[in-house]
Parts: sequence; structure tokens; C-alpha cells
Amino acid sequence: MTRTAAIRGFARDRVLEAAQGLFAEHGVSGTSLQMIADRLGVNKSAVYYQFHCKDDIVVAVFRPVFEDIARVVAIAEAIGSPAVQREATISGIIELAVRHRRTTALVHTDPAVVGVVEAIGEFRDASRRLQTILSGPDPDPSTLVAIAVLIPGILGAPADPALAEIPNEELHRMLLACSRRLFVS
Repeated sequence: MTRTAAIRGFARDRVLEAAQGLFAEHGVSGTSLQMIADRLGVNKSAVYYQFHCKDDIVVAVFRPVFEDIARVVAIAEAIGSPAVQREATISGIIELAVRHRRTTALVHTDPAVVGVVEAIGEFRDASRRLQTILSGPDPDPSTLVAIAVLIPGILGAPADPALAEIPNEELHRMLLACSRRLFVS
């Protein structure tokens, strides 16, 4: 890798880190490119050099989460048993939610994120496939309600300030136990 590419990659990572922190503090809609530039101590054109618009930053911040969702879905789809598929999916979503604590809550709480994510076909497809795995082919209303509680709960819990002191392994265990109670078969 050339020195210029390495510097640009580092600068890009710094923009993403600053944006991620500001998104958590102010939401995506409440964060401007100027705020990101100010956080970095650079002018706005330096941010534009890395990303063409704020939506590109949003996609880059959330891409690791959705790549993990796509991996969870691919693994689950390779499993033959629907019950084991659901268990693997729930466990995988919990693991990625805990690993991506800073960003996962925004996926379901910030309408600006949802709009950008829905515009990205690969993200939308992974989310729909996830829903299908969890709900099954012909879901009853109680299953749909359980999923509507489960996914935002899993993604939101790791970012809840009241749970910040819970170590990742313990939080994972607790979320898995709670999820299993929700889907008592």
C-alpha cells in the first residue's frame, strides 16, 4: 500500500470514528458534516475528500453491522431445522449487537438511519431474510409480536446506558436467555 493510500485510510477511519460518536450523541439527523469536521479539528472539505455526502458516512458506519447480519443469515440459511435456524440467528444477532454496541441501537431508533439503510439493497435484503428466518413461513400474530419486541430489544440493549457496566459476555448470556423465553416453543 502506498503511503498516500495509508494516510487516506487512516483519515477515513478518523471520520468514521468521529461520525459514529456524534451519531450516538445527536442522531444522524442531528449531526452535520460541519460537526464531524469540528470534532476532527479539520475543515469540512477534508471530510468531503473522504466521503461525498453524509449518507455515504452513515452507510460506512453501519456497513460492518450489516455485513455481520448477512453472515448470520447465510449461516442460518444453511441449517436444515427451523428451530435450530432461529436459535443460531438469535445468538448471532446478539453477538453482533454486543460487539457493535456503539452503533446497533441507532439501526432501530433513528429514522434517518432506517431511511439510508432501506435505500441500500443488500442491507434491505439481509434484513428481510433475517425476518423470514425468525418468523418462519406462516407466522402467527404472537410470533410477529415476539419478533417486533426481540430485534429492537437485542439491538438496543447493548447501547442502553443503564447496561453499560455489564461485561459483554454476561450481557450476551442475559440477552440469549431473555430471547429464549420470548420464543418458548
